[in-house]
Amino acid sequence: MKNILITLLVISSGIVLANPMWTQYEIKVDNPESGANIIAATDEFMASNFAKENFKGSLHLNSYIANGESDATHFFAVLQPSLDAHMQWINTSSQSEAGQKFFSVLRANSTPVSEQFNSFIQTYGTPSNEDVVWIIHEFFTQPSNVEEVLKHTSVLDKEIKGNFPGQFGISAVSFGGGAEVSHLLTVGYSSISELESWEDQVATNKALQKYFNKTDKIIDWKGSKLLFNARIYDSASDLEQFVTKDFED
Repeated sequence: MKNILITLLVISSGIVLANPMWTQYEIKVDNPESGANIIAATDEFMASNFAKENFKGSLHLNSYIANGESDATHFFAVLQPSLDAHMQWINTSSQSEAGQKFFSVLRANSTPVSEQFNSFIQTYGTPSNEDVVWIIHEFFTQPSNVEEVLKHTSVLDKEIKGNFPGQFGISAVSFGGGAEVSHLLTVGYSSISELESWEDQVATNKALQKYFNKTDKIIDWKGSKLLFNARIYDSASDLEQFVTKDFED
């Protein structure tokens, strides 16, 4: 029985872990001076020879505009080809001189809030590095419903193609999230005005209302967060490569 359970876990998790991973490291920053110190330290770290030689992915330093009851003001999103690539990066960077200097400044100027590992499943809309304003819609669905959610989302993508100005994607929360959230629907726009223009007509958009009517039966929406990319470090690979799963060797 134990061997059967292990096999089932490997099969079920393999579908998720085979996808690119993006990790969220949420922090609380108390004042603008501390924020500036973190940005300067991140700039220096990501420009270092160590990062240029070892980092495979893209790093986003995000600032929350609206984050509900959470104390987090910012989060680092680390976009990488796999969980293995991320763990290698974390282990080597924490042992490097450049990494230790960065983490020292980070600890002195912020308070850690949470860590979460997400597996990116599918992209929709038009992937673009120009999208810097994001909504993260959190939801819960049963594992048996994931395929149906993806099917309805693909139908939505086709029905709004040519009208929707940004990009959206679905990720599975792999590790670190609470039991109430299983997946994330991330929606990216190039600006607040673009976001506002689209969101203002959601209630009357027939394709979106059809999508909600279908998915409300299998999805429990938990809440939404609004943020923007304060800094993007993508010398190794960029957002478009991440969501299309086309990483550089």
